[in-house]
Amino acid sequence: MVSHSVAGAETRFPLLRLPIILAAVVAMLAATMLSAAPARAQTGFHEVQDFGSNPGNLKMFAYVPEQAQSGAPVVVLFHGCGGAAQDLDVNTGWRKYADAYGFTIVFPEQKDENVGSGGIVPHKCFSAWNPADRTRDGQGEARSVVQMVDYMKANHAADASRVYATGYSGGGAATNVMLAAYPDVFKAGAVFFGMAYGCADTEADYFDTGLLAQCPGAINSLTPRQWGDKIRSAYPGYTGARPRVQIWHGGSDLLINRNSLEKQRDGWTDVFGVSQTPASTSRPALGVTQQVYGSGQVETYLISSMGHEAPVDPGIGIDKCGTIGQGHDSLCGPYYAAGFFGLDN
Repeated sequence: MVSHSVAGAETRFPLLRLPIILAAVVAMLAATMLSAAPARAQTGFHEVQDFGSNPGNLKMFAYVPEQAQSGAPVVVLFHGCGGAAQDLDVNTGWRKYADAYGFTIVFPEQKDENVGSGGIVPHKCFSAWNPADRTRDGQGEARSVVQMVDYMKANHAADASRVYATGYSGGGAATNVMLAAYPDVFKAGAVFFGMAYGCADTEADYFDTGLLAQCPGAINSLTPRQWGDKIRSAYPGYTGARPRVQIWHGGSDLLINRNSLEKQRDGWTDVFGVSQTPASTSRPALGVTQQVYGSGQVETYLISSMGHEAPVDPGIGIDKCGTIGQGHDSLCGPYYAAGFFGLDN
């Protein structure tokens, strides 16, 4: 009979346990590496939750092209009253340029629960009339939008020096809000058939029938200096650089009169300290008049036959965009706006 010493047992049993110990070590190392690896930022169109304290109670959606690189620019795209984020970039043409030029898009979306409190039917408009939502000091919708931009900086390494805003109708009014209240965040903006900053100071005035003449009552007779003062009131005391502004409107718009273009032009040219007389006038397409003010700080497009609708030009060329039946077939607004922003470089 062969006996086994204690020393022999001590030698053999650890060897038997070695594969188990190695497996455990490998598993621990793998878990550590996975937890340390940064999560891949989501691409495509998607909703973003928990982007900040969200004082304005908005939804956030984003579109991130697969080819978007670290340091990509950001375009904030506002829907109009009654609109939504879904397909806004496709129908208007902005997604085509996000894919072509590699920028990302942020879509603020209004919630039904936020609107209609003043006896107005729910309209899903961004509240450009409310001081809490449209000023630098306010802790409302404008602040929520800036938090969305901050999220893109933190999670997609977005370029803080190349952030832009654009929007349609009520989203155009929201664009003016962001440019006025956060001139240090936005480098430029494009307003499509929107309203001047400070056009209405109450929800009821915003939907007043006088709005068809653009802005209710005596507000229609404000001077350029007074329109400029309204813009400056969004961020009192600010003396830094201002975002360049491109303004689009239809000459046949029956909802928001073409005078809206002039009121916006008057306010922004006054803020920049340039003349309300254009430095140059051109016609990039039939029935389209482009005017440039100062050295390019303000630019306007008036499309004579366009109503209250987005300027699109469906097709496959780089200057063609938008979905058939989703706007006025004249020229592609996002193509010219993206060029104005410098995103085509």
